Amino acid sequence: MRRALILVPIALFSTVLVAQDTKEVETFVKEAVAFAKANPKQAFINEVMRPAGQFNVQKTKRLFLTVYDVEGKVIAHGKKAQEVGASQWEAKDKDGDFYIQDRIKLAKSKGGGWVEESKLNPANMKVQTKKTFIGFHAGMVICCGMYEAK
Repeated sequence: MRRALILVPIALFSTVLVAQDTKEVETFVKEAVAFAKANPKQAFINEVMRPAGQFNVQKTKRLFLTVYDVEGKVIAHGKKAQEVGASQWEAKDKDGDFYIQDRIKLAKSKGGGWVEESKLNPANMKVQTKKTFIGFHAGMVICCGMYEAK
């Protein structure tokens, strides 16, 4: 019984952290693109990777960026540094769609915008729609996502 009482608040807290609104996510990516435009590419990558950086989950406590090159290789990650250098070109969502390719296609054709994919939400372990806002600068596909509240 005691264990259940502890787990419920944690689950509720996790859901709140994931359910940002679209304006917050879009603003976050636009700020990242502005930072990337105002600084050398390596300075932007370092800011994403630095634990106290403004685009790293350790600083924001909620939002973080994933940055790809146009071939699907992770060049910066604000939460999972171990993914840097990995190619995610062939990554598929739960519906079998190549979601990284979709992000890159949108970035290259329109300079960014919103895409949706079907992913496992780590906060509740359910498959949900994840909306990701994409920005694009200097060959970098700059992404931040959120799960739709259910």
